[in-house]
Amino acid sequence: MAKKSRKTSSQYSEGKSKVGISLTPTGIGLLTQMAQNTGLSRSELIERIARGNIAIACQQASMTIALENPPEAKETSSNNGTTTSQTKIQVIEGKQPLQADVSEPGGSGVSQEDYQSLQQQAQQQVNLIEDLQQKLAEQKSQTAEQTESYQSLQQQAQQQANLVKKLQKQLADQKSETAEQTESYQSLQKQAQEQASLVKKLQKQLADQKSETAEQTESYQSLEQKAKQQASLVKKLQKQLADQKSETAEQTESYQSLQQQAQQQANLIEDLQQKLADQKSKTAEQTESYQSLQQQAQQQANLIEDLQQQLSEQKSLATEQVESNQALEQQAQQQSNLVKKLQKQLADQQSQAAQQVESNQFLQQQTQEQGHRIAELEHQLSEQQSPANQPPESYESLKQHNQEQEDRIATLQKQITELKRWATLGKAELNKRRSRRLF
Repeated sequence: MAKKSRKTSSQYSEGKSKVGISLTPTGIGLLTQMAQNTGLSRSELIERIARGNIAIACQQASMTIALENPPEAKETSSNNGTTTSQTKIQVIEGKQPLQADVSEPGGSGVSQEDYQSLQQQAQQQVNLIEDLQQKLAEQKSQTAEQTESYQSLQQQAQQQANLVKKLQKQLADQKSETAEQTESYQSLQKQAQEQASLVKKLQKQLADQKSETAEQTESYQSLEQKAKQQASLVKKLQKQLADQKSETAEQTESYQSLQQQAQQQANLIEDLQQKLADQKSKTAEQTESYQSLQQQAQQQANLIEDLQQQLSEQKSLATEQVESNQALEQQAQQQSNLVKKLQKQLADQQSQAAQQVESNQFLQQQTQEQGHRIAELEHQLSEQQSPANQPPESYESLKQHNQEQEDRIATLQKQITELKRWATLGKAELNKRRSRRLF
C-alpha cells in the first residue's frame, strides 16, 4: 500500500510526494542500474516512465502499456493539480516487436536524455574497443609464444611417435609374455584349487584350534590370576629385599668390626703360639722330670721290697732297721723336695695335663701300696719285742711323714684337676679363636 508523505519541489508545475513501494532485490538492482546509466535519480526515472517520457523495450516483455496524449511537464490544472488533457492508457497483452528506427536527438522518438545515455554507452564501447585492441596485441604476443611452444610440442610429438613405436614393439613382446603368463595362470589355477582344498583342511584345523584356544583362554585366565598373586608376592619380596639390604648394611658394619677383632685375635694367637712354643719346651723338661720321678718310684718299689726282706729279719737286726729308717727318712725328704719341684712344674704345665693326671694316679696307687706295706711293717714292729725306743719313734715319724706326703699328693691331685679344667677351657677358647680367624 502506497504511503503518502511530505511534498518536495521539482521541475514540474506540481510538487512531488514521497510514496513507499516494495521491490525485490533484483528489481531494486535493475532500477538503480537504469538510474545510473541515464544519469537520473530513481524517483525521477519512475516519474518519467509513468509520464511516458521513457519507454523500456524488452523482447521478453509480456505486457505493453501505451499512452495517448501524455501530460506535458508544465500543464496542470489550477484546481486539483490534474492534467487538463485527457490521457488514455492502453494495456496490450503479449510480446510486441521492437522498433528498428531510432529518431534523431530532439525528435519525438528518443528524448535528449536517452540520446545522452546512448552517447555514454558509445563512449564506453569505444573504451572497450581500445581495451580489446590492447588485449589483442597482448594476444598476438601470446600467439607467437604459443607458436614457439607449438613447434616444441611438434618435436615432442615426434619424440612421442618414436616412443609409441618402441612401445608397440614392447607390446608385441608383452603379448608373448602374456601367453606365457596365461600358461602360468592356468598352473596357478590348479594350485589355487589345491590351496582351496588345503584351506578347507585349515578351516577344520582352525575349528579345532578355536576349541584349543578356548581351553587356553581358561588356562590363561588362571595363569593371569597366578601372575597377580606372583606380582603381590614379588612386592612382598621386594619389601623383604629392602629390609635385607638394610640388615646387610648392618651386617657389613658388624663384619668389619669382626674383621678388626679377628685381626686382634690373630695377633693374640701369634702370642699364644709363641707361648705354646715356650710351653712345649717346658713340657719337655717336665717329661724328663716325670721320667726321673718314675725311676725314683721304681727305686721306692725296690726299696719297699728290701724293707719287707729287712722286716723279716728285724727281730734280730734292730740296729740295721734304725739305719734303714733313717735312710727312709732321707728318701722321704728327697721325695718332699721332689714334690715341691713337681708343684712348681705342674703350675706351668697346660698342654699335657691328661698325661700328668695318669702319672699322678699311678703315683697315688704306688703311695697307697706303700701305705699298706708300711701298715704291715708297723704291725710287725708292734709285735717286735725289742727294748729300744728309738726305732719306734723313728717309725712314727716316718708314718707321719708318709701321711703328710699323702696329703701333699691329694693337694697335687686337686691342682692337677684344676689345671685340667683350665687346659680344657684354654683349648676351647683356642679353637674358637682359630675358627674366627678362619672366618
